[in-house]
Amino acid sequence: MDRAGIVVNQMGEYSRVKLVRHTACGNCGACQLGDDQKDIMLIAKNAVKAKDGDLVEVSMETGGVLSAAFIMYILPLLGLFIGLLVGQVFFKGSDAMTAFLGLGFMAAIYVIIKLNDKRFLRNEKYTAKILKILQSEHDGMVPLS
Repeated sequence: MDRAGIVVNQMGEYSRVKLVRHTACGNCGACQLGDDQKDIMLIAKNAVKAKDGDLVEVSMETGGVLSAAFIMYILPLLGLFIGLLVGQVFFKGSDAMTAFLGLGFMAAIYVIIKLNDKRFLRNEKYTAKILKILQSEHDGMVPLS
């Protein structure tokens, strides 16, 4: 997956990048870029030394994107269902306790994911990379932001 983005700020060997909406996207909103208020931000390894304001090409392996989506969406959903099943077994008459247990399992999965955030960042599979600088704000061109 290759996308264009603007470097927002530096974080050592990584940079925070705001993804740019494709002109072909329109306003379908599937990736939340259809709404001007919702920018997709990601952290990318900055081996090309891009600076704040530079328009860059960012890439992430398709397998990494799918794995990250599985971790962020499917695992918590599975936690919710497992919590609901456990709640049905232990709290047969209480729908509120069953729902609470389901939400608790889902929240626990999110906490585990958040605690492993740095580990995921170190894994090349889940880390986006800045491939090249498409336009530099520092070359006397029109500012990008």
